[in-house]
Amino acid sequence: MTNSFASSVSERFRWYQWAGLRRINDFDPEGNLLIISSPRGGSSWITDLISTLPKTVVLWEPLHLDASSAFRELNFCWQQYIPEDANWDEAKQAIERVLRGKMVNTWTCMRGSRHRFLTADKMVVKLCHAVALLPWLTREFNFRFAPIYLVRHPFAVVASQMQWHAWDYEFTGFDIPACPYNEIYRDHAAFLTSLKTKAEALVASWCIANLVPLSSARNDASWITVYYERLLMDPWHEISRIFGRWGLPIPTHISDRIRKPSQTTNEATFVKGVERQLAKWKSYFSEDDVKRMMAVLDYFSLNHYGRDVYPLTELATAPGATIRTGRQPERIFSGLSTIGK
Repeated sequence: MTNSFASSVSERFRWYQWAGLRRINDFDPEGNLLIISSPRGGSSWITDLISTLPKTVVLWEPLHLDASSAFRELNFCWQQYIPEDANWDEAKQAIERVLRGKMVNTWTCMRGSRHRFLTADKMVVKLCHAVALLPWLTREFNFRFAPIYLVRHPFAVVASQMQWHAWDYEFTGFDIPACPYNEIYRDHAAFLTSLKTKAEALVASWCIANLVPLSSARNDASWITVYYERLLMDPWHEISRIFGRWGLPIPTHISDRIRKPSQTTNEATFVKGVERQLAKWKSYFSEDDVKRMMAVLDYFSLNHYGRDVYPLTELATAPGATIRTGRQPERIFSGLSTIGK
């Protein structure tokens, strides 16, 4: 048997496996657990934690355009925006297929987890390209478990992106995507096309997407807004808050995962120190980089983050913390709990 013939047989066998699983799967779209964040925003780690819940299986990045022909055919862009009051039936139908488990493939199904789809009663759906969809998504679907919306400092997100292979490209200017509802970009065309560096452009993209849920009147109501910085500093408080909102018991084995870095993280966060992890971006960017990125935050009136590593918003403060108003380089966490306490 030649190698090419064996490879062809193996690929056909896998195709039939995925096709069979797609036929069998029929999850309740509104009964899944959604985790939504910007790319490199910490969603892999919290997905690891939530997936300790019994009878769950992870659906990995089903909106990733390189792995999903359905969303490419709809002309989705990477951070697709749909206005909250828009009616886009084709997009809703495609997302419903995702939430029923009808789009499983070698990308969305984590290695070794195929059999878990046969015994799971809900999916943990990890979405890094749905931040700007959140208000629309929660209007179209009446989720029984409020989605988790994970927010991380944009400078930390961008530093992580720029050290990841997917963002290893030469910056030649901000490209306004030619996708439906791209007015969210076109309204800022003059500013976006004036940006000179990749870091500025990536921060701008973060602002455009994240301001959709952050500025919504339903923020932390129709979804659970979790700040990455607080999750690292006080994981038990945040995990308790999430499962309390869901009305579910905290899984017994979640403590085994608290100190373990995710599969997409190169450093052992809890071994080298949480505060060091949160401040890593400060040593990555120059002062000129920071000034340029701060100008982007100012343009978009993004007041949730600034030069400090911690959020500047009441929602993100730890118990007993003192709120700092404005973009002051001061910590808003006055009492820091011990990880794994």
